[in-house]
Amino acid sequence: MKKINFIKAQGLGNDFVLFFNQENLLISEKLINFLSDRKIGIGCDLVAFVNDSKNDYSDLNARFFNRDGSEAEICGNALRCIGKYYFKKYKSKNLTVETCKGLIDIEEFDKNLIITDLGKPNLEWNNIPIKYAIDTSNLGIDLDYLKKGFALNVGNPHVIFFVEEINKKKLEFDSEKLLGLNLFPEGVNVSVVKLVSRNHIKVLTFERGVGLTEACGSGAGASAFASFKMNYCGNKINVCMSGGNLDIEISKDEHILTIGEGTIVFEGNIYIQDDL
Repeated sequence: MKKINFIKAQGLGNDFVLFFNQENLLISEKLINFLSDRKIGIGCDLVAFVNDSKNDYSDLNARFFNRDGSEAEICGNALRCIGKYYFKKYKSKNLTVETCKGLIDIEEFDKNLIITDLGKPNLEWNNIPIKYAIDTSNLGIDLDYLKKGFALNVGNPHVIFFVEEINKKKLEFDSEKLLGLNLFPEGVNVSVVKLVSRNHIKVLTFERGVGLTEACGSGAGASAFASFKMNYCGNKINVCMSGGNLDIEISKDEHILTIGEGTIVFEGNIYIQDDL
């Protein structure tokens, strides 16, 4: 049995367990399931393993795991929390994190707000990825609630649908049907967007490996980018989610900048059995 230190953090109600420099911890689906369980473990939407970088072009490297044990390429809300912890501990104001999908730059905007640069999204069908060549700005999806669909990869795959009203049950039902079509070989995060104005949208996301979430940082960024590319919104957009609001800015080179809070809830330790 091992005693391991951890950090519990949350961004807009999307909660995480963060492990820093625990390289000897063997990552497995069984371990992730245990840690994510809100009754027998710590409880979270996602677990992140963060280590000091061994190269000269990044400060940290990070891996992200959904509570079902599947690995996520990035997590926008978790990255802000990682930045919050790093900035407080090292008295720094900027940070570069290496992920399996590339480098993510994070900056301290002020004492409460963190800026994360998710980079320029990939709109090519084979890089999202989608099963076959298709117009990614209109997938032609025709389910009961989800229609058309704008697909993009912001470090992880997303598909965005514009709706008149946001309905949790309809989103959950159609998301399951969409995932069953196997259109996205690596799965996909599904978001619905209600347009409020040229600089304000409401978003709800069904996250791959998690389900409905209070907020999804990359989903907010993807939704804002799709709204911008469809000319529904300008390049500065306030995204309202049930967990809170996130400000998104699309730069001139079409990088997605997310601006919001990351909160360290508490630090603790947990005993992990050797067979996990």
